[in-house]
Amino acid sequence: MHLVQTQMCDALSLGLPEVARALICTGPESQMRAFDAASGAFTAYGPDDRTKVLTEVGTFLTSLEAEQPFWPGDGLLPPLCQSV
Repeated sequence: MHLVQTQMCDALSLGLPEVARALICTGPESQMRAFDAASGAFTAYGPDDRTKVLTEVGTFLTSLEAEQPFWPGDGLLPPLCQSV
């Protein structure tokens, strides 16, 4: 958060609805239920719903990066999956 506030890297809000945010924050095999007060019913969400949200986010980010590459900041460690 400090990097974003001091403009030392790019960041953006995805503006996701609460259910989509919760699905992204849970593990890939997690299940969750949301209560709809208007209908008085619960809706169950699972891995397939999470995959759909992640696909939508990926599509959105790909379209943004086509306009201008993201700048992650200077002096950061390489991702764990890359050799140094």
